[in-house]
Amino acid sequence: MKNILFLVGSLRKDSLNKRLSLVAERLLAEKYVTTRYDLADIPLFNGGFERSAPDSVLGLREAISAADGVFWTTPEYNYALPGVVKNAIDWASRPMLPRNSIVGTPMNGVVATGSATNGIRSLTDLIRIWNGCGGAAVGFDFVLQQAHTKFVDQDGEENLEPVALKMLKFNIDNLQRSIDGKGGAVATANWDAYVGHTT
Repeated sequence: MKNILFLVGSLRKDSLNKRLSLVAERLLAEKYVTTRYDLADIPLFNGGFERSAPDSVLGLREAISAADGVFWTTPEYNYALPGVVKNAIDWASRPMLPRNSIVGTPMNGVVATGSATNGIRSLTDLIRIWNGCGGAAVGFDFVLQQAHTKFVDQDGEENLEPVALKMLKFNIDNLQRSIDGKGGAVATANWDAYVGHTT
């Protein structure tokens, strides 16, 4: 059974993005093994230690390498991707060559924000950076704006109102199609060709 890794770009205990991630995980639970990795213990990136990284970083790299796909939920801070997300990707992508843990990994992401207008910049950053590190971002945009108003109770379990839930499922389905269609194979081949060309 294939494994989807869930990563949350907010460290707040009851963040909107953590709540959204839990809803997404339940949608996948019947078809996939789902795993999570807490980014709270990841230190600030220090290039001097990329080959002798702390255990928390090694665990993150291993979790991404073991996953068939990654699903991010992240906020947008000050019109950009949160530092915690960029920091995690910086660590996960080192050592960059010959292959880092991100290479060939399908990824999709959703931004949950309390704002009525913002969020797309964070998602755009995430897709651009993931692809730049050799990953295979699916790239279908979904920003859950005014997210605090979109959660509903359904038989004692937190869920999303119907329109938001439909969009979340659409994004999860896109990630599944990328995994099942070996969407990361082209990214891996291109990365290996790049490495062969430059070494």
